Amino acid sequence: MSKKKRVNIIGAGVIGLTTGLVLQRNGYQVKIIAEHWPGDFDINYTSPWAGAYVRPEPKLDEKGRKLEEVSYKTLWSLSYMNDTGVIRIPTFDMYTYDLQIDGEPWLKGIYHKFQVIPKDKLPKGAEYGLSYVTVSMDVPKYLRWLLSQFTNAGGKTKKIHLNHLNDAFEPDVDIIVNCSGINARTLGGVNDDKVFPTRGQLVAVWAPHVKAAKFLLSQKDNTRTYIIPREDGIVILGGTMDVNEYDGTPDPKTAESILNRCAELCPELHQGKGLSSLQIIRHIVGLRPSRKGGIRLEAEISKNSAGNNVVICHNYGHGSYGYSRSWGSAMEVLELIGSANQAEISKL
Repeated sequence: MSKKKRVNIIGAGVIGLTTGLVLQRNGYQVKIIAEHWPGDFDINYTSPWAGAYVRPEPKLDEKGRKLEEVSYKTLWSLSYMNDTGVIRIPTFDMYTYDLQIDGEPWLKGIYHKFQVIPKDKLPKGAEYGLSYVTVSMDVPKYLRWLLSQFTNAGGKTKKIHLNHLNDAFEPDVDIIVNCSGINARTLGGVNDDKVFPTRGQLVAVWAPHVKAAKFLLSQKDNTRTYIIPREDGIVILGGTMDVNEYDGTPDPKTAESILNRCAELCPELHQGKGLSSLQIIRHIVGLRPSRKGGIRLEAEISKNSAGNNVVICHNYGHGSYGYSRSWGSAMEVLELIGSANQAEISKL
């Protein structure tokens, strides 16, 4: 019986955990090494702060479609399990401009109960709309589930701060997978200056009566307003897209704007009692790991300190779509390192 190839994954956000679980389940011996883990809260650890639902982009290239389709189908299956924190929710996406999509949107036939909303059924000011059933995630519960599934499958963990990619090299490690997220900008050996933060501010409120997600993209002021119900009765209200902003402190005026916009989009939010009646659970600020040119999802061959070839695969730069492309990108990593290993074998 051949020895399992050893993989070290950098990062324990949703991308690192999902990638680790996929690889561990597919015959690799995986260890995730990271400073921050589910249960930790740090501005540079993005996953705990996310709104976390699957809202597909109506206009996507083939690669993006594949990542989202794989993730959506996998998360849909997880929504039938009680301990994942994943639930199914009806969703309504609206835009204040016509998207000018020729023919049927690519989402048709993939997303459950998908349809283009007739223009006469849209609220005032909206020019295009979609409805479908998607999934949302109770973030703390879902991250804990990923980690427990990973360790139950035999995966290993190591809590450590990494300054350089070389810190992930260990004896007998064959593959490094870099899922460092926003930290890819400063991690030695990567130093990707295409990575930048997109600050997002959210408000979590108690509103168990809200069962559907809503999203409105306004072209006039470039605001994104959204309502995302979770399993536990908390509803996430958003949001902002503040490019190259690092401040982790919630801004009261921004929070007020989010609440007002969300109440206008979803009047049932406060059940006619006014915004002051809403129970605010917490204010949230996170840094999305955005990247010029999109996700870096590629493999390369490098040398370790002993002069042996090691496969390095990168999987970061997901921006707002970490959760909705997590399973698709993890499966892509599985294919990439398989192809890289085969290419090395063919040279022998």
